[in-house]
Amino acid sequence: MKTKDLILIALVCANITLAAVAVTVYVGKAESSAVAATSCRAGDYVMVSGSISQAREGILVIDVVAKRANLYVPKAAAAGAVGVWELASTRNLAQDFAGGR
Repeated sequence: MKTKDLILIALVCANITLAAVAVTVYVGKAESSAVAATSCRAGDYVMVSGSISQAREGILVIDVVAKRANLYVPKAAAAGAVGVWELASTRNLAQDFAGGR
């Protein structure tokens, strides 16, 4: 083999190694997925909390039977309104996903 071929093979191997290391680091730092259900059926709702923006969080409640998703956000801080949530948005999942059929 020529020196040019050996250098090309070495560079390809180095790139593959770097890509494997990058994927390993990325997967290692990925956030764990949210656990929304257990092995036993506790009900027909799935609840997930998360950030809506940098300063605001919300709770998404999915009613599996009614096929609806409701987003609740904390109510603006008023006197004595600690822990009060308000419905910010609702979606009909049956209509949202019917277009894909």
